[in-house]
Amino acid sequence: MIGAEALCTMLDEYETTHFFYVPVLSPPMIKEMLARGIQPVVPHGEMAAVYMADGYARVGGRVGVCGSQTIGSSNLAAGLREAWVGRSPVLALTGGPDSDTRGRNFYQDLDDRDVFRPVTKHQAVVDRGDRLPDVIRQAFRMATTGAPRPVHIGLAGFWGAVTLEDVPGDVSVDVRFGAVPALRSSVDPLLLERATAVLNASARPIVLVGGGARRSDAAPALRDLLDRTGLPAVTTLNGMGLLPDTHPSYLGTAGDYGRDSANQALAESDCVLVVGSSLGSMSTKNWQLISPSATVLQIDVDEVEIGRNYPATVPLLGDAALVLEQLAGRPLKKVDTKWRLRVHELRGEWENHTPRLEHSLDEPLRPEALLYRLSQALPDDAVVVADTGHAGAWCARHLRLGQGHTFVRAAGSLGWGLPAAIGAKCATRDRPVVCFTGDGGLYYHIAELETAARYDLPIVVVVNNNVGMNQERSLWDAGTDQEKNWKFSDVDLVAVAEGFGCAAERVERADALETALARAIASGRPTLLDVRTDPAIACPPSWSPTT
Repeated sequence: MIGAEALCTMLDEYETTHFFYVPVLSPPMIKEMLARGIQPVVPHGEMAAVYMADGYARVGGRVGVCGSQTIGSSNLAAGLREAWVGRSPVLALTGGPDSDTRGRNFYQDLDDRDVFRPVTKHQAVVDRGDRLPDVIRQAFRMATTGAPRPVHIGLAGFWGAVTLEDVPGDVSVDVRFGAVPALRSSVDPLLLERATAVLNASARPIVLVGGGARRSDAAPALRDLLDRTGLPAVTTLNGMGLLPDTHPSYLGTAGDYGRDSANQALAESDCVLVVGSSLGSMSTKNWQLISPSATVLQIDVDEVEIGRNYPATVPLLGDAALVLEQLAGRPLKKVDTKWRLRVHELRGEWENHTPRLEHSLDEPLRPEALLYRLSQALPDDAVVVADTGHAGAWCARHLRLGQGHTFVRAAGSLGWGLPAAIGAKCATRDRPVVCFTGDGGLYYHIAELETAARYDLPIVVVVNNNVGMNQERSLWDAGTDQEKNWKFSDVDLVAVAEGFGCAAERVERADALETALARAIASGRPTLLDVRTDPAIACPPSWSPTT
């Protein structure tokens, strides 16, 4: 077979179902994909292609594959920044220089492999057809083992012409490396014994759950541990949805965008069991929320992350689900009554604070009311894909998820939400996918509404539309020309979405949102809900020890 056939054979065995790319990249390969039932999806830009592959990977748990021809590869690399920060297994395929054209000013030709170095875990070039199988196999191994992250493979030739060369060798794959986690490891028994002793000796222990627990599918093991011990728990934004909002141990999301109850409980604890979080600035509010005197027990598959920010860590190197199962089998004591009552008190304070905001009928809507109504209206098996900025902040504080929900959010790239939701829908066609973004985030890749319509991908895009980027409002003088730095023109988003072939509806009352979302999901069409919210309301800063 030729390289195009070999690559598609391997992708098929890895159970890849979609390829997100901007032409032209190996037309014979695209035709072979179509023949095999692998759906190519062509968005309106390379960055959107990466975001789609990223959303596909995060929700589906499989390697997301994207690509572009040579001239678009730098744009592809820019999109990989989000997948790198989000620890997402994405394979990027690009055309590139070959030995006949390198250094000769060939049209659009540039060796830009260096731009991929900061945003990939591994990169290689296929410069001969016979090398394609081993290079692709290694790329999948690197993407899915340890901390999953993006990889980049260059296919030599302007549009990957190396895929026309013969591939005489074996093209079989180890299917384990098509998904995350590809391999699981348990923790050192001696360190497990030490962690058990530390937990039993602590007076105010807590569990902090991050995105690594999601990648490990650790939710069942986590709930079992909490039910056995009564340990309270908070999540990072990336860990949202692993515990239902109604779980008695759950205090909400902690960090810069967190609930006050979660931040306070984390700050008061004397022992933190960290499950799959790198303990970066966002989840710890610039490292303020974990006391310097607290002991940190850190579960992670990446040894270089353990102890990075809290050097007194008890290192628990291993797969999150396996390590939690090991801990649940240890003789752990029940949480002290005094600490349990304090946690209950903190949770009650938050629940007493929110109703006046979440149940508001003000017009324009309060964002808190938008999130509350969205929570009430979500189908039991919904996937929520959220943007960053205010979209992430409002979700962290007021989105209430159930046990059947999945939540993923941008790790830092505004505009990721819409294309990522399209990728998520490709990964899970039988579940409703709801994108939550602001008008500021929507404008980045608004053209992908046309992509959703063209490929019949019925996502629902809920837009927190305050006609601007009001998270930046406080930076500029009111009533002056400076307002152009955050205020937008009042665009008719319903007309725009309908022009792209989607259904759309404007929502101006909180009590109208639930029925609007139900109609959108039932329609079976990609739908935009333009929800008008008050631009004067910014997300308040979360609680910190210095508040």
